[in-house]
Amino acid sequence: DWPRPETVHDLRSFLGLCTYYRRFVRNFSAIARPLHKLTEARTNFNWTEECEKSFNSLKQALITSPVLTYPRTDKEFILDTDASNEGIGAVLSQKIGNEECVIAYFSKSLGKPERNYCVKRKELLAIVKSIEHFHHYLYGRKFLLRTDHASLRWLLNFREPEGQIASSLDPKTARI
Repeated sequence: DWPRPETVHDLRSFLGLCTYYRRFVRNFSAIARPLHKLTEARTNFNWTEECEKSFNSLKQALITSPVLTYPRTDKEFILDTDASNEGIGAVLSQKIGNEECVIAYFSKSLGKPERNYCVKRKELLAIVKSIEHFHHYLYGRKFLLRTDHASLRWLLNFREPEGQIASSLDPKTARI
Protein backbone atom coordinates (compact mmCIF):
# COMPACT_ATOMS: atom_id res chain seq x y z
CA ASP A 1 0.00 0.00 0.00
CA TRP A 2 2.82 2.35 -0.97
CA PRO A 3 1.52 5.91 -1.53
CA ARG A 4 2.14 7.59 -4.86
CA PRO A 5 5.51 9.39 -4.78
CA GLU A 6 5.23 13.17 -4.60
CA THR A 7 8.93 14.02 -4.96
CA VAL A 8 12.03 12.63 -6.66
CA HIS A 9 13.26 11.52 -3.22
CA ASP A 10 10.04 9.54 -2.63
CA LEU A 11 10.32 7.98 -6.07
CA ARG A 12 13.96 6.99 -5.56
CA SER A 13 13.00 5.28 -2.28
CA PHE A 14 10.29 3.29 -4.05
CA LEU A 15 12.58 2.38 -6.96
CA GLY A 16 15.29 1.31 -4.51
CA LEU A 17 12.91 -1.19 -2.96
CA CYS A 18 11.74 -2.42 -6.36
CA THR A 19 15.27 -2.75 -7.70
CA TYR A 20 16.19 -5.05 -4.82
CA TYR A 21 13.54 -7.52 -6.06
CA ARG A 22 14.03 -6.96 -9.80
CA ARG A 23 15.19 -10.52 -10.47
CA PHE A 24 11.66 -11.70 -9.63
CA VAL A 25 9.90 -9.26 -11.98
CA ARG A 26 9.78 -10.07 -15.67
CA ASN A 27 10.67 -7.05 -17.87
CA PHE A 28 11.52 -4.96 -14.82
CA SER A 29 13.54 -2.37 -16.77
CA ALA A 30 10.78 -1.79 -19.31
CA ILE A 31 8.12 -1.45 -16.61
CA ALA A 32 10.21 0.93 -14.48
CA ARG A 33 11.55 3.06 -17.36
CA PRO A 34 8.95 5.90 -17.05
CA LEU A 35 9.74 6.22 -13.34
CA HIS A 36 13.50 6.17 -13.87
CA LYS A 37 13.14 8.98 -16.42
CA LEU A 38 11.58 11.16 -13.70
CA THR A 39 14.70 10.78 -11.55
CA GLU A 40 17.09 12.04 -14.23
CA ALA A 41 18.87 15.35 -13.75
CA ARG A 42 17.21 18.38 -15.35
CA THR A 43 13.84 16.62 -15.52
CA ASN A 44 10.73 18.19 -14.04
CA PHE A 45 8.80 15.92 -11.70
CA ASN A 46 5.67 15.62 -13.81
CA TRP A 47 3.61 12.55 -12.83
CA THR A 48 1.87 11.27 -15.97
CA GLU A 49 -0.61 8.50 -16.67
CA GLU A 50 2.31 6.42 -17.95
CA CYS A 51 4.09 6.92 -14.59
CA GLU A 52 0.94 5.90 -12.72
CA LYS A 53 0.64 2.74 -14.81
CA SER A 54 4.31 1.91 -14.23
CA PHE A 55 4.01 2.57 -10.49
CA ASN A 56 0.92 0.35 -10.15
CA SER A 57 2.45 -2.41 -12.28
CA LEU A 58 5.53 -2.51 -10.06
CA LYS A 59 3.44 -2.53 -6.88
CA GLN A 60 1.37 -5.40 -8.27
CA ALA A 61 4.51 -7.32 -9.26
CA LEU A 62 5.89 -6.97 -5.73
CA ILE A 63 2.78 -8.40 -4.07
CA THR A 64 2.21 -11.19 -6.58
CA SER A 65 4.03 -14.41 -5.86
CA PRO A 66 6.40 -15.15 -8.70
CA VAL A 67 6.24 -18.69 -9.97
CA LEU A 68 9.93 -19.47 -9.72
CA THR A 69 11.67 -22.74 -9.09
CA TYR A 70 15.00 -23.66 -7.54
CA PRO A 71 17.74 -24.51 -10.04
CA ARG A 72 18.60 -28.20 -10.37
CA THR A 73 22.15 -29.17 -11.23
CA ASP A 74 21.00 -32.39 -12.89
CA LYS A 75 18.96 -30.52 -15.53
CA GLU A 76 20.07 -28.48 -18.54
CA PHE A 77 19.58 -24.72 -18.23
CA ILE A 78 17.65 -22.79 -20.89
CA LEU A 79 18.47 -19.14 -21.48
CA ASP A 80 16.01 -17.09 -23.56
CA THR A 81 17.29 -13.65 -24.56
CA ASP A 82 15.73 -10.72 -26.36
CA ALA A 83 16.47 -7.11 -27.19
CA SER A 84 14.37 -4.09 -28.06
CA ASN A 85 15.14 -0.47 -28.85
CA GLU A 86 15.01 0.40 -25.14
CA GLY A 87 16.40 -2.62 -23.29
CA ILE A 88 17.54 -6.22 -23.12
CA GLY A 89 16.22 -9.10 -21.12
CA ALA A 90 16.46 -12.80 -20.41
CA VAL A 91 14.67 -15.67 -18.74
CA LEU A 92 16.63 -18.53 -17.18
CA SER A 93 14.65 -21.75 -16.92
CA GLN A 94 14.86 -25.53 -16.84
CA LYS A 95 12.61 -28.25 -18.16
CA ILE A 96 11.37 -30.29 -15.21
CA GLY A 97 9.10 -33.10 -16.25
CA ASN A 98 6.98 -31.79 -19.12
CA GLU A 99 7.02 -28.21 -17.88
CA GLU A 100 9.52 -25.43 -18.41
CA CYS A 101 10.02 -23.71 -15.05
CA VAL A 102 11.44 -20.19 -14.61
CA ILE A 103 14.40 -19.78 -12.26
CA ALA A 104 15.07 -16.04 -12.64
CA TYR A 105 14.64 -12.99 -14.84
CA PHE A 106 17.16 -10.40 -16.02
CA SER A 107 16.55 -7.03 -17.66
CA LYS A 108 18.58 -3.92 -18.32
CA SER A 109 17.78 -0.59 -19.94
CA LEU A 110 20.04 0.39 -22.80
CA GLY A 111 22.11 3.54 -22.55
CA LYS A 112 21.96 6.18 -25.29
CA PRO A 113 24.97 4.80 -27.21
CA GLU A 114 23.62 1.23 -27.02
CA ARG A 115 20.24 2.33 -28.39
CA ASN A 116 22.06 3.26 -31.61
CA TYR A 117 23.35 -0.30 -32.13
CA CYS A 118 21.98 -2.28 -35.06
CA VAL A 119 19.46 -5.02 -34.20
CA LYS A 120 22.03 -7.84 -34.48
CA ARG A 121 24.40 -6.08 -32.08
CA LYS A 122 21.59 -5.43 -29.56
CA GLU A 123 20.63 -9.11 -29.69
CA LEU A 124 24.29 -10.07 -29.21
CA LEU A 125 24.53 -7.64 -26.27
CA ALA A 126 21.47 -9.31 -24.73
CA ILE A 127 23.18 -12.69 -25.02
CA VAL A 128 26.50 -11.50 -23.59
CA LYS A 129 25.00 -9.55 -20.67
CA SER A 130 22.57 -12.37 -19.83
CA ILE A 131 25.32 -14.98 -19.77
CA GLU A 132 27.42 -12.69 -17.57
CA HIS A 133 24.45 -12.12 -15.26
CA PHE A 134 23.66 -15.85 -14.92
CA HIS A 135 27.33 -16.87 -14.95
CA HIS A 136 27.08 -18.66 -11.58
CA TYR A 137 24.42 -20.98 -13.04
CA LEU A 138 25.88 -21.47 -16.51
CA TYR A 139 29.66 -21.60 -16.07
CA GLY A 140 31.01 -25.00 -17.07
CA ARG A 141 27.55 -26.42 -17.77
CA LYS A 142 25.81 -27.22 -21.02
CA PHE A 143 22.85 -24.94 -21.68
CA LEU A 144 20.42 -24.11 -24.45
CA LEU A 145 20.51 -20.52 -25.69
CA ARG A 146 17.32 -19.38 -27.41
CA THR A 147 17.17 -16.11 -29.28
CA ASP A 148 14.65 -14.84 -31.79
CA HIS A 149 17.46 -13.58 -34.01
CA ALA A 150 18.42 -16.61 -36.13
CA SER A 151 21.38 -14.89 -37.79
CA LEU A 152 23.28 -15.14 -34.50
CA ARG A 153 23.79 -18.90 -35.00
CA TRP A 154 27.13 -17.93 -36.52
CA LEU A 155 28.38 -17.37 -32.97
CA LEU A 156 29.02 -21.09 -32.54
CA ASN A 157 31.11 -21.27 -35.71
CA PHE A 158 34.04 -19.31 -34.24
CA ARG A 159 37.10 -21.48 -33.65
CA GLU A 160 38.87 -18.79 -31.67
CA PRO A 161 36.27 -16.24 -30.47
CA GLU A 162 37.61 -12.91 -29.26
CA GLY A 163 36.52 -10.07 -26.99
CA GLN A 164 33.05 -10.10 -25.43
CA ILE A 165 32.11 -13.27 -27.29
CA ALA A 166 35.14 -15.22 -26.04
CA SER A 167 34.67 -14.20 -22.44
CA SER A 168 30.96 -15.04 -22.38
CA LEU A 169 30.03 -17.74 -24.84
CA ASP A 170 31.81 -21.09 -24.95
CA PRO A 171 30.69 -23.12 -27.98
CA LYS A 172 31.38 -26.31 -26.01
CA THR A 173 28.67 -25.49 -23.48
CA ALA A 174 26.05 -23.46 -25.38
CA ARG A 175 23.58 -24.77 -27.94
CA ILE A 176 21.80 -22.10 -29.96
